[in-house]
Amino acid sequence: MSRSENVIAAFLETAGRRGSNPCVRFKEAGAWQTLNWTQMAQSILGQAASLKKIGLKRGERVVLFAQTCLGWTQADCAILAAGGVTVPIYPSLNAEGVAHILKDSEPSMAIVEDEGLLRTYQGAVASDPALSSIPLFTLKPIAEYRTMLDLEQEATDDDRCQIESFLHGISSEEIATIVYTSGTTGRLKGVVLSHGNLQAEIRADQEVFRFATTDVGLLCLPLAHVLGRMMQFYQLIQGCEAVFAESIAKLAENYVETRPHFVCAVPRMLEKIYENVGIYRQGLATPFRQLVTWSLAIGRKRSQLLQKHRPVGTWLALRWRLADLLFFRRLRRRLGGRLHTFICGGAYLPQEIAEFFHAVGILVQEGYGLTETFAAATVNSPDDYHFGTVGKPLPGVELTISKEGELLIRGPTVFREYLGLPEETRTAFTEDGWFRTGDLGEYSRDGFIRITGRCKDIIITAGGKNVAPQPIERVMSASPLIDHFLLCGEGRRFISALITLNEEGVRSILRERGIPLRDKEPLSQHPEVQRLVEEVVQRGNEGLSAYETVKRFIILDEPFTIEGGELTPSMKVRRKAICEKYSEALEGLYQER
Repeated sequence: MSRSENVIAAFLETAGRRGSNPCVRFKEAGAWQTLNWTQMAQSILGQAASLKKIGLKRGERVVLFAQTCLGWTQADCAILAAGGVTVPIYPSLNAEGVAHILKDSEPSMAIVEDEGLLRTYQGAVASDPALSSIPLFTLKPIAEYRTMLDLEQEATDDDRCQIESFLHGISSEEIATIVYTSGTTGRLKGVVLSHGNLQAEIRADQEVFRFATTDVGLLCLPLAHVLGRMMQFYQLIQGCEAVFAESIAKLAENYVETRPHFVCAVPRMLEKIYENVGIYRQGLATPFRQLVTWSLAIGRKRSQLLQKHRPVGTWLALRWRLADLLFFRRLRRRLGGRLHTFICGGAYLPQEIAEFFHAVGILVQEGYGLTETFAAATVNSPDDYHFGTVGKPLPGVELTISKEGELLIRGPTVFREYLGLPEETRTAFTEDGWFRTGDLGEYSRDGFIRITGRCKDIIITAGGKNVAPQPIERVMSASPLIDHFLLCGEGRRFISALITLNEEGVRSILRERGIPLRDKEPLSQHPEVQRLVEEVVQRGNEGLSAYETVKRFIILDEPFTIEGGELTPSMKVRRKAICEKYSEALEGLYQER
C-alpha cells in the first residue's frame, strides 16, 4: 500500500508498476479505446505541466464542470499534480448554482466539458462581470477555446519530468479539493479536503474492498460527488482497470460490452434492476414464474446462512447451483457476466434489494459517509456484512452515538473546514473534536450501524410529538407503486404525505389485474391507483403510534426531479423545498372536511 503524501504520487507509483497493462477504457466514435498506465500517467503529467506553465500557482483553485468521462479524471489529476485545488461542479447544476460556486471559490481557471455545459457556465458568468475574466479551457473542441488535449500536446518530456519532481513535494496537509455539498437544507457549502483526507480514505478502502488488479470497475456516478470521486482515486491507486460508462441511459449496454467485476452505484440504480426483474417475472408463463420464485427462495436461504457465517450444506449448495444454472446466471449475463460486487451509498437501500442481489450471487457492500468525510465512513466488508445496515467504521475512523442519537465521527478522513464559514465550521464539531454528522443512527445487535434519520428532518406536530420521517417513508416506499413518499406536518395537527408514483410498477400491476388505462389519463387520477395507494398507506400505518400515522395524502402528477428543484444532484430529496413548493396543496389537506 502506498505511503505517498498525495494521491497523484500514489497513482504514479501504481502506474510505474502496471506499465503497459490497461488502465482506462472509454468509448470514442462508437468504439471502445484503451489507455495503458504509462500513457495515462504521461497524459496527466503533460496537462499538469502546461497548467503550471500558463500560470496555475500552488493552492489556486480550478473549477471542473463536466460529465463523468476520461477527460474529467485526467483534468482532476492534472490540477492536483500542478499543486492546484479541484473544485467540482455537478453537471446538472443550473446557472445560479454555478455562479454561487464561482463567486464562493474564487477560481483562477475553469474547465468546461462541451457546448451544452458552456452555455450554462456563460449564463452563470453573465450574472457577474467579474467572473468573465476567469481563463477557460474545455475538454471537447469548441471554437476559440483551448482544450486540455491541446495543453497536453504542448508539454515536452522535460516539462513532464519537472512536474513529476514537483508533485512529490506536495504534502498531505495541502488542500486537494473543495467539494460543495448537494444542498438538501439550503445553501451550497464548500467542504475543504486535504490530500491527507483523500489518502486516508483510499488506504482504508484498500483494506476493505481488496479488489485484484485484474478486476475491472465501471465508473458511472457523477465524479463531482465524493462517492464517484473516491472510486476514481481508489481504482487509480489500487491498480484496477477503470471503464467509463457512456451515460446512465446506456448503462445496460455498457454492462454487457465491458463486463465489469464491480460497480459503484447509488440505491436507485439497484432498485431499477430489481424492479425490471419483477416486471420480467410477472410476464412469464406460470411454470417459468414458479421456477424463478423457487430459485430466489433457494438463493435467499443460502444468503441468510452466509450472513450468519454458517455452513451452507451440500444439499442447499447443489440446489443453488441448479438455480444459478437455470436463472441467476442469465440475470448476471445482463450485467456483463462477471459482476460480483456493487458498492452502494448515497441514500437508503431497502434491505430486500441487497438480499435479492446476494441471492443471485452479487454482494452489495452498502456504506455510509458524507462529503465531509470524503465518502465512506462505514461499510459492509466482503467477509463481514449485515444487509439493512451500513456496516462498521472503516479502519482509522472512530464513530460514536450522542445521547440524542446523532452519529459523531472523527479520524483522518474528516474535513478541515467549510470554505469562508468559520462559525458553521465551529458548530459542526463538538468541543472534543467529533464531527456532528446530522444523521441519527443506532447499533444493531451484532455491532453494525443502522441510519434511522436526519436530525433536521424530525417533524414536531402541533401536539408536541416528535416524528422521525425516514423509517415511515421507507416502509411506504417499499411498495412497487411508490417512487417517493414524503412526510409533512411540521406544526400541524396530524401527519400528511406527498406521493409520487413509480410509473412502471403501477402500469405493470394494472396490466396484471386486467385494468385498462385510457390514453393520456394521469395515473394519479385513476380510481384503482388511488385505491391501491390508500391500501399501501393503511398497511404502512399499522403498528405506528396514532400521532405518527399518515391521515391524508396527495398523489402528485409529476415525479420529483433535479430540474424541478425537488432533488439534489446526488438524488436526495429537498424536503423543505418540496413542502414549500406544494404548500398550497398541503394547506388544503388541513382544512376541515
